Amino acid sequence: MQESFREIYDNQNIHDNLSFKNKSVRVLIRYTVILFNLNRGLKLLSFLSSLLSGKREYSYPKYLLELNIYRLKYLKELSEDNLHSAIELKEDWANFVKNYSISKKDIANADLYLKATSKIQNNTEVKDNFSLDKGQENRKKFYIYGPGSQAKPNPKYKDFTLVLLKPLPAEQKYFKNQILFLNSYYFTNIVQGNNKIIDSLIQKYSKIYLSCMTSSLPLGFERVDLVDEGYIATEMALQRILIFLYKKYGTFECVIEGFNFYLEKDAYMNRNYHKLTRDIAGRIDEKEICLSLAEHDFYFNFIRTQEIVKKIEIQGSNEFKKIISLNVFDYVQKLSKSRDFTSLKNLIN
Repeated sequence: MQESFREIYDNQNIHDNLSFKNKSVRVLIRYTVILFNLNRGLKLLSFLSSLLSGKREYSYPKYLLELNIYRLKYLKELSEDNLHSAIELKEDWANFVKNYSISKKDIANADLYLKATSKIQNNTEVKDNFSLDKGQENRKKFYIYGPGSQAKPNPKYKDFTLVLLKPLPAEQKYFKNQILFLNSYYFTNIVQGNNKIIDSLIQKYSKIYLSCMTSSLPLGFERVDLVDEGYIATEMALQRILIFLYKKYGTFECVIEGFNFYLEKDAYMNRNYHKLTRDIAGRIDEKEICLSLAEHDFYFNFIRTQEIVKKIEIQGSNEFKKIISLNVFDYVQKLSKSRDFTSLKNLIN
């Protein structure tokens, strides 16, 4: 049987996640969901948790069970198209991790989420701030070109460094400087071990950055450190790139094109964007998209983007500005209409 669902667990060294007791709990969680799917699996695990509720002493196996129940409850709310309820539940989940986890990394991830989202809950104003003081000279200029753009990169910005998430098949002759950011999935499935592809990428791009934390890097590749990543929330590609560039260069000028924040039915309209999970007709499974939005956390990533753009100067980018100027709850409402989160009901095919 293919293991199409995996449980989550804490990244820590105190309790061995592979010990017989802890591994048994993890396998129980995994196959309960695989065999009974989301709703019935959640009911069974919640019943088991209720049997253990009388035990007051800390138990890592019990913590693992409750941790995964939070995750399944979150997915269940999304699958019923209750996005606002899911957001409220995620706050409870993050507080649970912050209060009971023994993993510094996972606590930091929960704290990152809570701090980012509390600014919205406390009604901190998010202004349409796309212009900064031009006192800083010689700012770096980047043109971030994403998978939602049907047009070719605009030569109007040829003096900007072109930033790509995947290699484009056609030569972008107008852009002298081009850099590439690859995710771990693309690297391990397409690039790793293929010297011909590695050599062609090194010749084509002045810099190649990789978000994979475990693979050995070929010469000429540079690893991007992820910011307090974890199972509560993790930056998606655009947010990761913006944070990396800001940390490396400070305030910079930027054109952002082809990022629709999944508000378009076809979120990856650019057929030159090499998406490994397209079917023969070029379509991407809706459940895959919704699960990715859930695991990265769409709410968190939208808020993070609103924070980041206050620190950089956006040029052009009218479609991006229109989206990122939305109130976050208006964005969530639009996302609910454009995506079919009910596809998550059948979490296991």
